[in-house]
Amino acid sequence: MQKIVLIEPQSKEDHVYKHVLMPRLGLPILVTQLQQEGYQVSFHLGTVDSLPWSRILDADLVGISTTTATCREAYQISGLLRSNDIPVIIGGIHASFVPEEAIQFADYIIRGEAEESILPLVRALEAGREPENIPGVSFWKNGEPVHVPPSRAAISMDTLPVPDLSMMDNASKMLSIPVMTSRGCPYDCSFCCVTRMFGRRYRYRCTEKVLEELARFPGKHVFFCDDNFVANAKRSKELMREMIERPEIKIKGWGAQVRADAAYDDELLELMSRSGCSIVYIGFESINPETLKGYNKEQSVDDIKEAISRFHDYGIRIHGMFVFGGDGDTAKTIRETADFAIEARIDSVQFMMLTPMPGTPFFEQLEKEGRIFNYDWSLYDGHYAVFKPAWMTPEELQRETIEAHKKFYSFTNIFKNVRVTGWATALYRAIGFGLARHFAFQSRWYHRYLKNKSYASRRPVTLFYRQLAAPAADKEQVGASVVPLRVSLTEQKGILYLKIRGIADSLQLKELNRTLKKMLPRNYSHLVVNMEGLRFASERAATGFASYLEKLGSRVRRLQVVTTAEKQARSLLSWKRKKHFKLPRFELMVHKH
Repeated sequence: MQKIVLIEPQSKEDHVYKHVLMPRLGLPILVTQLQQEGYQVSFHLGTVDSLPWSRILDADLVGISTTTATCREAYQISGLLRSNDIPVIIGGIHASFVPEEAIQFADYIIRGEAEESILPLVRALEAGREPENIPGVSFWKNGEPVHVPPSRAAISMDTLPVPDLSMMDNASKMLSIPVMTSRGCPYDCSFCCVTRMFGRRYRYRCTEKVLEELARFPGKHVFFCDDNFVANAKRSKELMREMIERPEIKIKGWGAQVRADAAYDDELLELMSRSGCSIVYIGFESINPETLKGYNKEQSVDDIKEAISRFHDYGIRIHGMFVFGGDGDTAKTIRETADFAIEARIDSVQFMMLTPMPGTPFFEQLEKEGRIFNYDWSLYDGHYAVFKPAWMTPEELQRETIEAHKKFYSFTNIFKNVRVTGWATALYRAIGFGLARHFAFQSRWYHRYLKNKSYASRRPVTLFYRQLAAPAADKEQVGASVVPLRVSLTEQKGILYLKIRGIADSLQLKELNRTLKKMLPRNYSHLVVNMEGLRFASERAATGFASYLEKLGSRVRRLQVVTTAEKQARSLLSWKRKKHFKLPRFELMVHKH
C-alpha cells in the first residue's frame, strides 16, 4: 500500500467560506507524517465535481476529513471509491461525533485527533490485521461496526510536523497561509464543538517551532487558525516579541481569532499592532444579554463596545461574528444587531443562524425538545434555519438574517470606516455587498421550503406510512414470470424513505414513475431510496432506473441510494460519470458487510 490520497471535501452550498481557498490543517499534517514514512501521498481540496478523479481512482487507500456541512460530499466521494474497491477512511469532527452514521459510508473511521492513529492504521491494513487495538478507530467486523475507545492522552503539539501546504492543488493561489500554534479552548460555549473535540486544556507549540514555520512565508499574509489565539496571553506575547525582533520573519501581516476580552490588555494590543496584526475575528455572538447568558459566553454588551473601540485605537480591523436564533432572540433583536454593528463601526460582520452541531450540548437539548426539523447536514453551515426558535418562525429567522446582511453591506455603508481602518475595510464591505445579494438570490428555494414546512406542520399527521403497490403490467406483454414491485414510502424527521423490492422491467418502472409522481410532495429536502431488494430484468431497465433517479434528484436537495449489489452500484456510478456528476447530492451506500 504505497499510494495514499487524502481529500478535504468542499460544500456545494453557496456561502462565504466557498470563496476562500484555505484548507484545514489536519490533513496537511497527516500528509507530511505519511511522506516522512515513505508513502506516496497526495492531497486534494474540492467538491465531487472538481476533484481529479483520474488520479484518485489509482489510489490504494483514500482518507477523507469532513465537517458536518461537508459530510454529504464526503459520503458521495466515499460511495464512488468503495464501489471501485478502494478502501476509505473517514475522519474529522463530524465523523468523530456521529461515527454510527459515518461508518455506513466508510471502511474505517478515525475519531478525534488522527495524528497518533493514522500510521498504525495504515500499517495494520498493509499487514492484513484488524485495527482492534488502535485508539479511536472504528471498523467493520462480522458485519457489525466496532468502535475502539479513544486515547485519553492529548497529543503534544511539538510532536507534530510542519504541514507541507505545497502538496495542495492551487497552493500558490492562497491569499492567506494557515498556521496553527495551539489547540483547545478554556471556554465552553454551549453551541461550540471545539472543546468536545480538542478539550478545554489549551495546548500550544513552542515558540521556536512557530517562528521556523513563519520564516517560510516572506511577503505572505498569515492566518493563525487557533480557536483562540490569545487564550494564553503570556505565551502569545512571547511569540509576538520574537516576531518583531527576528529579522528572518518577514510576513506581510496576520490575522487571528480572539475573544473580546483580549482588548483589555494594553501590552497585548501594542504587541499585536507592532508584529503586524491587521485584523481580528471576534465571536461577539449577540447584543442580547439573555442570549449571551444562554450561550455561556461569559461576556457583556459593554465588553463588545469596549473591544471595538480599543482594537480600532491600535489600527486593527474587526470582523465581528454574531449568531441569531437563541431562545432570547426575536426578529427585533436581529434588526437591532445590524444597527448596532453599523453604529459601533465594526469593519465587517458575519451574521450566522444558530446551528445545532452534532456533539454539542445545544444539539442534544434541541433534539430532546423536538425542535430540529431539518437533518440535511449540508445546510449546517450557519446560513440556514434548521430548528424552531423560541420567539420567531424558522422562516422569520432566515429572512431577517439575510436582510441584516444586506443592511450592513449596503452601498451607503461601504466607505464609512475608511477614516478609522483604511481602504481595506471598504474593499471588504464592497465584496460583502455583492455576496449578500448573491446569497439572498441563491437561497430563495429555502424560503419556499420553509413556507411549505410551515404549512405541513399544521397538518394533523406529520409522520405517515403508506404501502404502495405498483400495478402489474400485462402478462401477455412482459411474460408470466413478472413479479409486481413492492414499494413503501415513509417520512421521519422531514426525511422521505422510499423502499423498493422485487424484479423491475421497463414497464413496471414507468408505472412506478406515475405512482410516485402523485404520492411524493412537491418540495422536499432529503430522499433516501433503498434498493437493497431491487433487481433489474434487463440492462435497459437498469439504465431507465438511473435516469429516473436523475428526475427525482431534480426535485430534492439530497438524494441517498442504498444498495447491497456491488454490480448494481457500479452500473449506477458508471452512468453517473457519463453524466459528469450531474445527479444532485448523490450518495451511494454499498453495504458490503
